[in-house]
Amino acid sequence: MDKKITIQDIARYTKISAGTIDRVIHNRGKVSPEKKRKIEEAIKKLNFNPNLLARTLALSNRFSIYILIPSDESDHQYWSLPCEGIDQAISMYYDYGFAVKYFYYNQFNENSFIDQANNILLQNPDGVVLAPTFIQESISFVQKLRERGIPYIYIDADIPGHQSLAYIGPDVGRSAYIAGKLLNSVVKDKNEFLIVNMVKGFNNASTLLRMENGFKKYFADRSLSDSVKIHTLTINSVQKKFVFEKLEKIYLEYPGINGVFVTNSKAFLVSEFHKRHNLKSKLIGFDLVEDNIIHLKQGGIEYILSQSPFQQGARSIQTFFDFFIFKKIPPKIQYVPLDIIIKENIDFYIEFHQNNKFGQNKKALNI
Repeated sequence: MDKKITIQDIARYTKISAGTIDRVIHNRGKVSPEKKRKIEEAIKKLNFNPNLLARTLALSNRFSIYILIPSDESDHQYWSLPCEGIDQAISMYYDYGFAVKYFYYNQFNENSFIDQANNILLQNPDGVVLAPTFIQESISFVQKLRERGIPYIYIDADIPGHQSLAYIGPDVGRSAYIAGKLLNSVVKDKNEFLIVNMVKGFNNASTLLRMENGFKKYFADRSLSDSVKIHTLTINSVQKKFVFEKLEKIYLEYPGINGVFVTNSKAFLVSEFHKRHNLKSKLIGFDLVEDNIIHLKQGGIEYILSQSPFQQGARSIQTFFDFFIFKKIPPKIQYVPLDIIIKENIDFYIEFHQNNKFGQNKKALNI
C-alpha cells in the first residue's frame, strides 16, 4: 500500500514549517510568494490530498444548495431522474457540509416558477441548481441571484449569454439534429414530419426553438428541405385527453404525417395515440422514463434519446463541491453524452447503468 502523504512530509520536503503549509492549504494568513510556490509544487509532485472532511469541519462551513425544477406527476417520470442523481451525490458529500432542498414548480404555470423562485430568494442559499423552463422568469430570477452573489447552475436547458456558474445538460440543437437523422433513416418515402412540443408557450420555452432549428438543420444540410414537409404542434398540457384532441386535429389536417419527433419525455403519449388509431407513423422521443421504455419494447417508439438526466443532477452537485471546497472554477459548458436506445439494447443499457451510473463520481472524490 502506498504511503499516505501528510503535511509533515510536505514540511520535510520543502523545509518549510507545517503551520505555513497549513495556511497555504486553507488559503488563510500571509505567505510569501516564493514559499507558496514551493509548497504548491511539492503538493503536486508528492500527490498530497488533504483531509477535506477535517478541513470543512474545522472551518465550520455548511453549504445549502437549493434545487428549482419542474414537478412530476409520478415518481417514474423525467424529473425524478436528475433528483436521483442529486440525492446520491449529496449522500456522498453530506459529511462535508452539503445539503439540498427542493423547490418544485408547474412547468405549465409561470406564476408557480415565480413563487418558488421568490421562496428561494427569501432563504438566501449558497448555490442554486435550476431548470430554466421559462426564459423571462428565469432571467429575472438569476439576475437577483447575481446581485446577491449566489452562484447558480443550469441543468437540462441553458440560456446562452447569461452568467451561470455552469450549464450541465445536452446540446439541444445537436440532439434534435440527430433526431432528424434517425427519423429520416426509418421513413423512406414522401417524408412528412411532425415536431410535438408539450410545454406552456412555445416562445417562452428556453430550448424549443433551438430544437426545432436543429431538427430542420439536418435536412437543410443535405438539401432535403424542399422534399420534406415539417409541421410543428405545441400542446400546452401533458394531460392525455387534451394531447389526444390536439393530435387528432393535426392528423386530420395533415394525414400524410409519417414521422414524429417529440421534444420532451412524453413520447409514450403519442405512441398510445398511434396505437389507438392504428397509425404507422415512426416515432422518436427523449429519455428513459418507465412509459417510454414500455412503448419502445412494444414497437411504438423507434428510438429513445437519453440525455443522462441522472448524471446532470449528480454533476451539478459535484461541480458545487469542487467550487466551494477546492475553489475550482468549472467549465461553463458541460455537455452530457447522448445515448441512442432501441428495443434491442434497452435491457443491456439499463442493467449497465444501474450498476455503473455513479462510479465516476466516487472516483472523482479520490479520498
